[in-house]
Amino acid sequence: MAKVKGIKKLNSSLTKVFKPFGIKKVWCGKEYEYNRVEQTIQFKLTEDALEDMWFQEFIYENFKYDIEYPFIISMLHEVGHHKTDDDIDFKVYKQCLKTKERIDFEMEKAKDIQECRKLEWEYFGIPEEFLATQWAVQYAKNHPKKIKQMWNKCYKALYRFYKINGIFEEIA
Repeated sequence: MAKVKGIKKLNSSLTKVFKPFGIKKVWCGKEYEYNRVEQTIQFKLTEDALEDMWFQEFIYENFKYDIEYPFIISMLHEVGHHKTDDDIDFKVYKQCLKTKERIDFEMEKAKDIQECRKLEWEYFGIPEEFLATQWAVQYAKNHPKKIKQMWNKCYKALYRFYKINGIFEEIA
C-alpha cells in the first residue's frame, strides 16, 4: 500500500483557513465532524455522492441557497456547530444525540434508496444539525467574497495534496 504524503501540510493549511472561526485544528479523517470538547473539525477526502446531493437539496429547499463550493459549506457546517454550541439547550442536545444514534441504526438496516434519503433528511432536520447548517448558509450568503477566498485557499491545499500523491495522474 502506498504511503500518503503531505497530510500534515494539508491539515495545517486547512487549519489556517478555519482558525479565524475559533477552530483549533482541522484534520483529515473518515467523516465531517466537529469535536466540541477539543474545538476541532475532522473532514473527509472521499465523497458520498448521494449524501452530498441530498444535503445540497436540503439546503436549497430550506434556505434557497445554491451551493457553489460543497466542501466549504460542509466545513462551515462544522464551524456552525462551534458557533451555535451555546444555542442548544443541554436536554435538546442529548435528545439530538439519541436521534442520531437511532438514525444511524436504522440507516444500517435501510432496504432502499428512498428509505436512506428519508433518514438523511431527518438527520439534516435534527435541531443541532439544522442550526449548524443555517449558520453556514447565512455566513455564505453574507460573505460571498470570503467564501471564494476560502475556497481558493482550500483548493490550493487539496490540489497540492492530490498532486503529490499522484491522484491526478491516475485520473488522466
